[in-house]
Amino acid sequence: MKVNLSVNVIAGLVLLTAVISACAGSNTQESPPETPSNITAQPTEVAVIETEAPATAEAKEPVRIEANGEVPFYARFGENETFSDGEWTVIVFYRSPNCIPADFNLNQFFHFPSNDDPGAFACAPPTTTSVEYWANDPQTDPAPLIAEMTGRGAVPVWFIAQSEIEAAMADGVVTIGELAESPSLLKGEAATYTELLHPGQSNPQPLIQFKAEGALEDGRPFIVDVSYGAPDVEDHTTIEIQ
Repeated sequence: MKVNLSVNVIAGLVLLTAVISACAGSNTQESPPETPSNITAQPTEVAVIETEAPATAEAKEPVRIEANGEVPFYARFGENETFSDGEWTVIVFYRSPNCIPADFNLNQFFHFPSNDDPGAFACAPPTTTSVEYWANDPQTDPAPLIAEMTGRGAVPVWFIAQSEIEAAMADGVVTIGELAESPSLLKGEAATYTELLHPGQSNPQPLIQFKAEGALEDGRPFIVDVSYGAPDVEDHTTIEIQ
């Protein structure tokens, strides 16, 4: 009886050991497969879309107009349009002095047309011919960007003592008759005349340059050289009368 009991105990222990071993084997996790050492991971490629910079708009070409000297003023004279060398003031006429209205105030410089008055355009023909360059057109812009003038051959030029001009302008009104009565007046005509103008109404940096060569009524030759506003030229009014 005791022998059989021992055998049964031993058999039970063997069976329990086998069951435990089987359970342990089923709960063991397998290691993940190793990556071969000769394989290198490749970076993800990103699609690149090339974009071109927007094309810069081309600068607009100025509009060229053959103006033929038709300007809305009579002379290079006005409140801010006098040119003197300290002794003489020079006045260049774009219209004949004989047809300037007697009551027109030259201090105003411009004489624009109105409904019943053609203004300075009534004083024809002009003494110069001209070419103008406009950003758009005369109906849109206040003034051309550039005006180039050339004398037609006999441009009236007057010289008056600077002191007399200052006295005439003191009351704010200067007429053609008042200038004609100046004691120092010297009248002449320019056989050659050129002018380059960048009006202040259409340019941040105004410019005026003009040259005149001719003779006075008494036969003496004169030369006028004026430049204001050019960055590479010293501002000056040069008047030579022999």
